[in-house]
Amino acid sequence: MELENLKYVWRQMGDKPVREQSDEQIRVLMLKRPRDPIAKMRRNLTVEILVVGITYIPMIGYYLSGFNGKLSEIAWLLLIVLMLFAGYSYRKSRLLENMLCVTCQVRASLERQIGLLKRYTRFYRVAGTLLMPVLAIFTFLIIYLRFPSSPARNFSGMSLAISAILLGAFTIASWYFNGWYVNKLYGQHIKKLEDLLREMNEE
Repeated sequence: MELENLKYVWRQMGDKPVREQSDEQIRVLMLKRPRDPIAKMRRNLTVEILVVGITYIPMIGYYLSGFNGKLSEIAWLLLIVLMLFAGYSYRKSRLLENMLCVTCQVRASLERQIGLLKRYTRFYRVAGTLLMPVLAIFTFLIIYLRFPSSPARNFSGMSLAISAILLGAFTIASWYFNGWYVNKLYGQHIKKLEDLLREMNEE
């Protein structure tokens, strides 16, 4: 998004409903720029969807077909996670698409949509942090119950305590990593939009 050009257009229309000519002008500004924050977030979301699909689908097939079906619960859990991610990605994709709307009051609409996008990214960070420990605990329990001769049944209290500490440390590290990751993909672009709105409100 060419911020100076967009600010100029908004100065001309304020918060009034935009006329057809202004609609087209804003649409061009928001869509033609390859470095547009919204375009970058849409691109990052598309890459994420591809990476998650390429990662999860083979894992689901592996756990469904391998181990004589004894680890199929892990496959179903991964499938649930994949479906939840698909729903989340769809809603975020629709939100980013709606942020390009030029038939509404642009400034007020973007303020509301940016707030919703920030809530999505906060949820994404929390869910991404909790996912690995939940999967690790669930996998341990399934192996413990389904394989009587597995090493999981020979864990001592000390081994369980050390594993819990390591898992806790990993979860804390994951929280900070996810914070950096979410900011890299979405946070910095949201901030650019917030800065634009702040400048517009001050003028």
